[in-house]
Order: sequence, then C-alpha cells, then structure tokens
Amino acid sequence: MDIEQKYFGMTDEDLAEKSTVFSSDALKGKHIVITGGGSGIGKATAWLFARLGASVIICGRNEDKLIDAAKSMLEVGLDVSPKILDIRDPELVANFFDSIFTEDGGPDILINNAGGQFPQPAIDFSPNGWKAVINNNLNGTWFMMQAAAQRWRDRGITGNIINIVTVIDKGMTDLAHTCAARAGVIYASKTVAVEWAQYGIRINCVAPGVIASDGMKVYSEEAREKFPMSNPMKRFGSSWDIAEACAYLASEASNFMTGEVMTLDGGGRYWGELWTNEKPEYFSQS
Repeated sequence: MDIEQKYFGMTDEDLAEKSTVFSSDALKGKHIVITGGGSGIGKATAWLFARLGASVIICGRNEDKLIDAAKSMLEVGLDVSPKILDIRDPELVANFFDSIFTEDGGPDILINNAGGQFPQPAIDFSPNGWKAVINNNLNGTWFMMQAAAQRWRDRGITGNIINIVTVIDKGMTDLAHTCAARAGVIYASKTVAVEWAQYGIRINCVAPGVIASDGMKVYSEEAREKFPMSNPMKRFGSSWDIAEACAYLASEASNFMTGEVMTLDGGGRYWGELWTNEKPEYFSQS
C-alpha cells in the first residue's frame, strides 16, 4: 500500500469497484444531498449512494474539487450533480434548498459531512481559529438541518438527516474546537429527533474514529503513524466503512431509529490514546 492509500484513502477506481452488502437498487429513486462531497468520506458516500441507484447532489465551496469528483462518477454513468455552496451562510443555504425543491421536489436524505479543523493546543487557539471551526462544523450543519426540515414540514413530506460527527466520549487532544462543535451537533440532533418526529423527520449521527481519508492531510506524518494505536484493532478505518453506515441509516432498515450516534472507531473510545499533535513531554514521563 502506498502512502496515499495508507493515510488518504480510496482512489476513484477503488470507489467504483469496492464491494458492498447493499443491493444495486437499494436507494433507487432517492434524492440525496451530501455536503463536503468533493473528497474523503463525503465523496465515498456519494459514490456508494449513486451506485445504489440514488440521484446525488454533492456540494461544497471548492468548485474544482466538486467538478473533479463528479466527473469520475459521471464517466461510469452515475447520477451526480455538483453544486457550489457555503454552508456557513444561512441565506445561501435557504436559496440552495429553495432551488432544489423547485427542480426535483427536494432531497429525501441530507448528509451533513462538511467540516474542517486544525490540530493545535487549545490554550493557543486564536479567537478567529475557534470561530472558524465552530462556524463551519456546528453553525453550517445546523443551517442545513433546519432549512431542509422546514421545507419538508411545509410540504408535508418526510425526511432523513445523517450528520457526520466525531467520537467525543473522552474528547480529542488538540481538537477542542471541533469536539465542541461536534458535541453541539450531536445534542442538537438528539433534541430535534424528538421535536421533528411529528413531521416524519429522522436524524441520526455517524461518529468515525481514525479514518484513512483526505482529512488526514492536516496532521503530521508523526501523528498519522501513531493513529492506528488509538484503537484495539490497531488500524485505520476506511471512508467506505462510513459510507456503508450512512447507507444503513438512509435505508428502510433503520426506519425505527432516530436520535442515535452510530460509532465506528475500532473500539478506540474504550482503549488507547489519540494525540493529533505532538505528545507533550509531561504525558510521556513515567
């Protein structure tokens, strides 16, 4: 395995050919929106859902990345469309949903995958650094959730939201900003799972552990080398693992499930330690 696959995940060829437990028509006729769909977990999920028969919109801020991701899927006959969207802007989010509800009746499923962070000791976060992560990971996710739910409610149709979060059971050193944001998403999801059940809207979260994907690029080589020791399986998960968890939550197999957090971390929350930056000497002393 080369360095790219070891840390940064699956190629388009992998995503086109990877086997799946789901039938090829499992999501036939479904319309899906995936934020952050141009790379990593979002792109893997787009590939899987499109291969299962869904019509997929991938959105994000980087037009070139989206077009490149969509091109590979279109070349093999999958139904995917790239849309530029800054989820941090509630007006743009509202316009986005108004547009797609007008064009095709709106999505059946929303997958909030977009996010980003940088490893740094929390004591050194700048105000802008903190706000940037919170605005993207928490506020942007909320704007998407609420806008979709309002339109499903107003049209009297059901909906399904899947939020990609992170494992926060014991926190993650040097990522306090993203832990705060993702905890907000988790508990907002748990709360509105009750509030929005009356509208036939389900909300669940998927919490990945260390996953070989583009997200690994923000960490140092030294940190990446040690990540597998953060779980008892002593390995990375794959973006396909997360995509298949999303497919389960998108399917009728999970129709009695809402307000839950599905954790895929190789047992990491029960064992090991995860340092996303340099491990302080204090914690290395016997």
